[in-house]
This record gives sequence, structure tokens and C-alpha cells, in this order.
Amino acid sequence: MANVETLRPNPAPAPFPAVTVPADPQAFRTEDRLTGLLAFAIATERREDASPEAVARCQREAEAALCDHALRYLHNNIERIRQEAVAEQIGRLRHPPGFLRLVAANLVALIIIGAAGAWLALHPETLAGIAGRLAG
Repeated sequence: MANVETLRPNPAPAPFPAVTVPADPQAFRTEDRLTGLLAFAIATERREDASPEAVARCQREAEAALCDHALRYLHNNIERIRQEAVAEQIGRLRHPPGFLRLVAANLVALIIIGAAGAWLALHPETLAGIAGRLAG
């Protein structure tokens, strides 16, 4: 059986890069919590101090990044939103009548017109009265 020998019996842990966070995270608080958190993350990533100019710049960048993200998200999902709206509207519509129902409706209409024509043929005075009213 093969013997496994490690090259480094006790490897040293990899050193973590020192990240200096801004001195005052409270300086990044805004009315919109998400914008403040993103501004703090931007400042932390750049290792900037919490000076008023840096805070204002990071907040503007955070607002711009969030607006761009929202616009891209909406633009990328607009077709899906439209398809869902169309499917919802189609779901509310009744099903159209079938072929047999249309044929039956035409037959009923023909029977009604035939009955009216037969009644007028059997009662010529009614047909004369209608013609007199239409003449003036």
C-alpha cells in the first residue's frame, strides 16, 4: 500500500488583507437604508475615510448604481411582465363558441326568419300596413 506524505505538515493560514473600514459608519446613514448601506460598502471597498465629501460622493454613486440596476432589471423583465399581463387578461375571457353552437345559432335564426316570412305571407294586411307606413 502506498504511503501518503504531506509536503507541509502544518501549513500556515493565508494572511488576510487588512481592510480599513471608514471610521464612522453612522455617517453613511440616509433616509433610504439601502442607499446608505451601498454607500458604506463603496467607501469600504475604496478604503476611504468618512469625510463629508466622500460620504456625499459615495451616496450619489450608490443612488446612481441603484437607479441603473432598477432600470436594467425592469428593462430585462418587461417582456416577462407583458406576457404575464396578457395571460391574465386571456384567462379572464370566456371561451368562444364552438362549431356546433354556431351552426345551431344559424339554424335558429333561419327558423325565426322563416316563421316571420310565413306569418307575413299568411297575413297580407300586415304587409300592406308596413308598406304604407314606409311609403310615407
